[in-house]
Amino acid sequence: MEGFWTPILVPRVGYCEPSCTLCGQVCPTGAIWEITQAEKAWLPANSNPGAKPVRLGTAFYDQGRCLPWSMATECIVCEEWCPTSPKAIYLVTAQVTDTQGRLKQVRQPHIDPDRCVGCGACEYACPVKDRAAVYVTSVGESRSETNQILLRRITKESSA
Repeated sequence: MEGFWTPILVPRVGYCEPSCTLCGQVCPTGAIWEITQAEKAWLPANSNPGAKPVRLGTAFYDQGRCLPWSMATECIVCEEWCPTSPKAIYLVTAQVTDTQGRLKQVRQPHIDPDRCVGCGACEYACPVKDRAAVYVTSVGESRSETNQILLRRITKESSA
């Protein structure tokens, strides 16, 4: 019962729009804090110089499901939908072998974790049915210092 009525972003149903801040305005419990577009800092025109964007998480690829990675099929939908500027998804041209054994070039998507805000637009737009080839996790979200991508290096000074 602890999580009952807890808000959750389900990117396959809908993603977080870069210019929208309504969730914090309508949340009755304060679990989602109110922020302005400048504080959200996803759009360069609305952000304060040097402001760190509010992050919901980070996207990752399942390379076994992603069309350019697993099936040598061109697909750039996720990169096109990425709303951050500069984009968090970038494409790298790779030479792959198709099912007939022919070499071909496809652009394979990659995530820049420093630019990804976890909005879910890539997961929402992914054309792979059932379970998307790109998915958002809460890793790297703004509210948690412990839920980060890279663990802090433990040194003798920090463990003392």
